[in-house]
Amino acid sequence: MSMKHSNKVISKLNRDTKEGSVKWEINRSKPSSLSGNEFLVDNVYTCQVLEKSLRLYKYQSKYFYDEGAFEWTDGYRLEFMDGWGNSEWTFPSDRAIYDLYETVRYKASNVEGFIDKFLTDDEKKETEENPLDF
Repeated sequence: MSMKHSNKVISKLNRDTKEGSVKWEINRSKPSSLSGNEFLVDNVYTCQVLEKSLRLYKYQSKYFYDEGAFEWTDGYRLEFMDGWGNSEWTFPSDRAIYDLYETVRYKASNVEGFIDKFLTDDEKKETEENPLDF
C-alpha cells in the first residue's frame, strides 16, 4: 500500500471515528507485534471495519544515540490483526496514526457523555459557543 493510500485510510478512520460510524473498544490483550525493545503504553484499541479487525496502540522504544546512552521515544501503531490477535499487516509509520490515536482515546473515554451529564444547560451552551477542537 502506498503512503498516499495509507494516509487516506487513516484519515477516513479518524473522520469516521469522530462521526461515530467506527467504534473502538479497549482491548486488554498485549499486542504480539511488540518487539523486544518496545513496551506498551496506555490502552490498546480495536475495531471492526468491513469484516477486518484493526488494532491501535501507543508504545515506547529505546532510541540509542551513543554507546550505552538512550532515550525513550513514543510510537503509534495501526495494524490489521487476525482472529487470534496476531498482526497481519502494519500501516507505515505516519503522523496521522497519532491523530487517530488521540481521537480514539477521546471517544473511548466517553468524555462527551460525561460533559453532557455534568454540565448544566447554561454551561453546555457556553461550551458550544467556545468549543474545544477535538
